[in-house]
Amino acid sequence: MPPYDGATIAMYNLAESLTLSGAEVKMLSFNTKKHFTDLSTIDAELLEKYKLETVYLDASVKISGAIKNLFRKNESYNIIRFDSDVFHHKLKAILQAESFDIIQFEGLFLSPYLQTARKYSKAKMILRAHNVEWLIWKRLADASVHPIKKKYLSFLASRLRQYEKNMVNQFDAIVALTPEDKKLLIDEGCTVPVEIAPAGLNTLRFDDVKPLEQAQHISVFHLGSMDWLPNIEAVNWFLKKVWPLIIAKTDCIQLYLAGKNMADDFFRIQMKNVFVEGEIKDAKKFMSDKTVMIVPLLSGGGMRVKIVEGLAAGKVIVSTSIGAEGIACTHGENILIANTAEECANTILSCLNNHLLLNKISVNAQLLARNIYDNSQIGKHVAAFYNTL
Repeated sequence: MPPYDGATIAMYNLAESLTLSGAEVKMLSFNTKKHFTDLSTIDAELLEKYKLETVYLDASVKISGAIKNLFRKNESYNIIRFDSDVFHHKLKAILQAESFDIIQFEGLFLSPYLQTARKYSKAKMILRAHNVEWLIWKRLADASVHPIKKKYLSFLASRLRQYEKNMVNQFDAIVALTPEDKKLLIDEGCTVPVEIAPAGLNTLRFDDVKPLEQAQHISVFHLGSMDWLPNIEAVNWFLKKVWPLIIAKTDCIQLYLAGKNMADDFFRIQMKNVFVEGEIKDAKKFMSDKTVMIVPLLSGGGMRVKIVEGLAAGKVIVSTSIGAEGIACTHGENILIANTAEECANTILSCLNNHLLLNKISVNAQLLARNIYDNSQIGKHVAAFYNTL
């Protein structure tokens, strides 16, 4: 589907990368109830370029299904919600009509289709692991203070962990987004080849962005899908623990919150200098006049595509260590790391009237994005790896 969140942005950027390297790419995707898109609204050139076909899926969490799953051993509710007979039939039809060298599964949730792909294609089967999925749920469980919620999230993490361990070696190879994920996959028993290929982007889109100048007023922003539990947790923590520390010391900092599927509770927030914008159409435009990007994640896994965009846009990024995982960044050079509420507040406050800091981080952030995360480089790297299989 069109790029609307970190996962789909990462998918489309790799598709662009592979196309630049000379590959022909065809996409088969879910069109989910949660993120349903009218195909007539998608750019015709994009549809043709990737020969996009879709299958409708209602992957909503259902209480009855979740309860039934509690009593089914060795079955992950996170996974079975994405197992669709219609998708199996569509995949079969495509594979009977066309021949492929590589079939790339964008995330563990597509692994139920591996057996169908094996049956109808001799292509190499690659899992592109956007995250080590079970780790996200374990971190959510660890961070939860509600005992029943903590227990259920731990249960989901345990089931997903066992499923992931059983599945990864059934692929011919794994493409991990980060060195941390590669290590964790191997530590968990992965024996097939694992290559690292980070999420990239077209850095030329940000060529017109100028380095940040001295700021007497600072706009802080968070941009991310607000139906992803780690983002919800992160923003709530920032509002509750960090923002009061900042606003107690200055009126010269504003906070902007944006992202799709933002709950109504966020729009009802009445906190000083906090502005809730909800879903936006143009991320680059939204970021352009703002100074500091916050990524206050306390859980999650994989790699934050929005950080790569922030780097390319020359933003000063203040992130927790978990938020910055998988990014080849250095604290104090091209990003600022803060793990406690006090550290986060003081780091943001330090940006006020600090021209040297803002300019240094901004310039180095853009250099990092262009040198490591540009699509033109990543596609060549992935294609070269596929040629060794």
